[in-house]
Amino acid sequence: MTERKTPAQAAAGWYLFLREDPNDEDLKRRFTEWLASDPAHARAWEDMNVTASVMAAVPRSLHTPASISVTPVRRRDARRVARRLLPGCALALAAACAAFAFVPPDMLVRLSADHYAPVAQTRDIRLADGSEIVLAPRAAVSLTINGSERRVRLLQGEALFDVRHDPTRPFRVTAGTVTATDVGTVFDVRMDGDATTVAVREGEVHVASTRSGIVERNLHAGEWEQVAGGTATAGAAPAATIGAWRDGTLIARDQTVAALIDALRPWTATKIVLADRELAKKRVTGTYDLRQPEASLRLIVEAYGGHVSSLSSWIDIVRAR
Repeated sequence: MTERKTPAQAAAGWYLFLREDPNDEDLKRRFTEWLASDPAHARAWEDMNVTASVMAAVPRSLHTPASISVTPVRRRDARRVARRLLPGCALALAAACAAFAFVPPDMLVRLSADHYAPVAQTRDIRLADGSEIVLAPRAAVSLTINGSERRVRLLQGEALFDVRHDPTRPFRVTAGTVTATDVGTVFDVRMDGDATTVAVREGEVHVASTRSGIVERNLHAGEWEQVAGGTATAGAAPAATIGAWRDGTLIARDQTVAALIDALRPWTATKIVLADRELAKKRVTGTYDLRQPEASLRLIVEAYGGHVSSLSSWIDIVRAR
């Protein structure tokens, strides 16, 4: 935590850290010290629990990290918190306002996710059946694994799936309105706004949309299908390039500058603002290093007459020269 954070911002951060690492004793010790160091911290922590209860609709047992002794937020306390946040409004509205004021953009997704990859980091998830999921930075998934099914919901971002085929327990990935079912394969699923793309690196996968008649077919190695709204677009790419981000490589094949900047954003904590519409439309082919997003950003835009101005360590403005 930094001194520049308000108590509310710090409480939101502690909530996420403790939920993701509930067994980290050093983290719990530092949280306890923070909580006791200022009455404002305790009030912010109560507000954070109320906000999470209303906005995330998760079981209350998740709202207080394991082994941390914090007085539960009782109903009368919740009413007091609501009055403090927004006098005269109902608790739900008060909590919602508080959440939009200080909760990080990814927080609600992270609360409902079983696994999340932080900015600029990938995360490997190994399942008991031998299957593997690799999350791209800022990707989040929820899992349902039992004796009859293996179901993954991609909540945001991109993930690569290396599935051990089991005809008795289908492996299904749902993203938006699209469901990809393993037929013995390695495949990538990406969400960009309302667009979902499924691309196959090895083997075969069945792709279907919940909207009737849009798409339902099998994809093979090197093939991809994108569903956006009520339309579907198909294409092909060298199979080895699919999921190349896992190794820190961004491969552009006649893509717009805007699309490549979108691909870079999860790999850096720096906010990238694209301020030139014409530059955004330029089309790029090349290979870039995702592990060095700042250098790659400059390589992409400077080749097309663009310029990157760093206002600080946390914001880059991209515009034409």
